[in-house]
Amino acid sequence: MDLTLPLFDTLEDLWGDINGIKMSFAGNQWFVSKALISLLNSKGYKVYLETIPPGVVRKRAEGESLKIGNLEITFNPEIISLPPSMMDGLKIREKFDYVENEIVIVYTKNEINDWCEVLGKRIAIPNPKTEGIGKNFMELYQENCGNYEELANSGVYITMVHHREIPHMLKLGDIEAGIMWKTEAMYWGFKYSIPSKNRISKLSFALLENSSEKARQVYDILKSNEVKAIYEKFGFRWIKGSP
Repeated sequence: MDLTLPLFDTLEDLWGDINGIKMSFAGNQWFVSKALISLLNSKGYKVYLETIPPGVVRKRAEGESLKIGNLEITFNPEIISLPPSMMDGLKIREKFDYVENEIVIVYTKNEINDWCEVLGKRIAIPNPKTEGIGKNFMELYQENCGNYEELANSGVYITMVHHREIPHMLKLGDIEAGIMWKTEAMYWGFKYSIPSKNRISKLSFALLENSSEKARQVYDILKSNEVKAIYEKFGFRWIKGSP
């Protein structure tokens, strides 16, 4: 029975079958989820996928539960997706880098071409404590523009889940600009600029030590050309030489 009720009973970042292989991915891939799950289902695998901030993915891999509203998810992932630097210290059987992405400035009015131009704008930025993009942006801003704390305390909105909040706020007109990944801007059709001083960020898939044999089989499928084609369809750059 379907009890989906907009504004009340919806879970935008939980996908699939809770009895399937458990996966926890960095949330900026959420729009890939439907096609990816469909592919895995077509090969006979049931999967559960959560698309959440990277800092939370790491905590899930370390054994923490996930609480959303009144629901607490206590089982832990078998396969994760994170920036490689955020996997240090985790109990991993194996991993591989698979896609690259760039940070962009999205805007609704006047074009913004440089990180330093966001100061004084109505802007939302990802949280550097829980999101890799937030940490990267903070470091880029400090390297090129000066005091990040001045920006953070200037009335900007710092997100909890940037891939949900920033598109919504832009559409409502609550903000005039935001920081997001290029693939996100492309998906939503927002105007965006790529500042010349930027960073290329990678994502890695990892099979955790607690994983089942079926999880190993799903992990191997993630190396396939079929998965590569799905990610490339949504603007991700598949890393040359990936399995």
